[in-house]
Amino acid sequence: MILGIGLDLIETARVKRSLENPGFIKKVFTAGEQEYLQKRSGNAQSAAGIFAAKEAVSKALGTGFGPISLQEVEIMWNENGKPGVRLTGAALKRMQDMGGRRILVSITHIRELAAAQAVIDGEPIKGPTR
Repeated sequence: MILGIGLDLIETARVKRSLENPGFIKKVFTAGEQEYLQKRSGNAQSAAGIFAAKEAVSKALGTGFGPISLQEVEIMWNENGKPGVRLTGAALKRMQDMGGRRILVSITHIRELAAAQAVIDGEPIKGPTR
């Protein structure tokens, strides 16, 4: 059962400007994501795709950023290049409270834009959720 859907679209140029600020990089990207971006020579399109995916996941969780941090949503890739999500902290607790089992994520980008969609599936927990 689908428990949450999130979608985000971001301008690559906005992320490219932000990448010039080391504080932005440390605030937004986990160590694993930073390593991935270094392998891609700091590619702004890849960074924008990761940022959009994090935002899409936060929307699927129904919180946006604030109650959960950008560091609690990590985007990673399997051996075939398919993106996946690892949650920690409040983001993981929120997903567990929802009854979520997994998050499916899709990322795409062109020169000017990056987009991502996240879908949470699972079985809803009975009773009130936050």
